[in-house]
Amino acid sequence: MRRVLGVELRRGTAPAAALAMFGIGVWLLVIHPDDWGGRWAGLANYLRMSMLVLCALMVAAGAWQSGRERRRDMDELIASTPRPRWQPLAVAWLAVTLSGTAGLLAAFAGAAVLVARVATYAGGGWWWTLIVGVLALAAAGALGVLVGRLVPLRVAAPIAALASYLGLAVVAYGDGTAWAWLSPLYGGWAAHSLIPARITVLQAAWLVTVTALLLAAAARWRRAALLAGVLAITVAVPIVIGRDTRHLPADPAALELVCTSSGPQVCLSRINAFLFDDVTAAVQPVLERLDGIPGAPSRAVDEAAKPIGQAFGEDDDTVWLSLGHQSTALGGLASPDHLRADLRQITRAVCADPTGVRRIDQRVYWTDELAAEWMLDESATIADAPIARLRAMPEHAQRAWFADYLAAADRCDEQTLIRLGQWP
Repeated sequence: MRRVLGVELRRGTAPAAALAMFGIGVWLLVIHPDDWGGRWAGLANYLRMSMLVLCALMVAAGAWQSGRERRRDMDELIASTPRPRWQPLAVAWLAVTLSGTAGLLAAFAGAAVLVARVATYAGGGWWWTLIVGVLALAAAGALGVLVGRLVPLRVAAPIAALASYLGLAVVAYGDGTAWAWLSPLYGGWAAHSLIPARITVLQAAWLVTVTALLLAAAARWRRAALLAGVLAITVAVPIVIGRDTRHLPADPAALELVCTSSGPQVCLSRINAFLFDDVTAAVQPVLERLDGIPGAPSRAVDEAAKPIGQAFGEDDDTVWLSLGHQSTALGGLASPDHLRADLRQITRAVCADPTGVRRIDQRVYWTDELAAEWMLDESATIADAPIARLRAMPEHAQRAWFADYLAAADRCDEQTLIRLGQWP
């Protein structure tokens, strides 16, 4: 069997599967570096996010490999040889699984080198997320082997790949219930979330039993398939009655704050601390401009550390920075402009009527924009915004105007906000 496997790895579908998985893996990493750059957990989560495409490829490769003999009318000839029935199936599955997984891991190894250069947090059990992803590829390969065994047509491989893609997509865009753990896809949890060990073990066991079920069905081992099916159901039950995918506990070590020691305080969670210098350089000048103005925030903090359920604006002393998708492949800050957009939460009057709907005079928005332009030292985006007159005032008068704006925005005084927008 070892010799046959070696031949398949060199000459069968396996080399093409390895090359395809490597190419698709590189492409996926290149198009969204903001999802994984600088974070080990982000890289592992991104592999699981990519399962939507990767599992479909593995299904296609497995179907093509296992249906080859029947397409060439060689199945009766091979059946006449003194080999166990399961051996050709095992060889087909192993060849596709080993080659496809190796190709993908080679692509992600390159990304891992980039992450290792800058990552500031390596905990959180991200490697278990990665291992479950590898087991999912093995299960997808087994599904492909079963399809190829049952339907030896050439169109079986692409149709099976499309069907698996659509099936996983339905789960991916679902509501995040506990049923989603039965899918190998990333469930939308944050990079600083902790997946309970119980769920990881059950998910791994589910994928192993499903793989065994598919291979036993392909080999027509009814008893083995029945046993694997019972085990799969036994494992699935505690999964689907457990925790959903969108309310996971946070990793306290990942959210430990790293703060500046001088100037206005800027704090980032440890998992995002690789962005510390870039974020500080972008945010501190704005905080320095606001220093001493009544009602203005005095510090900026990574949004990952924001208490659950706390809305923006409830802590007037803090401005929250969204850094979840702010990294480049090399670990730098992807978009300082997005950080400046986060700072605009300071100049946003949140006014709602008793029904909870924000109904506000359009002129208040103009005042919001005027305040933001002054705070961020930006050019006017509204043609008739009186930013030039505001900047022509003495510095202390400009700061007094901004303090009046913050006070009026805090109490949602529309008339005062409108007057401030017309006054400078």
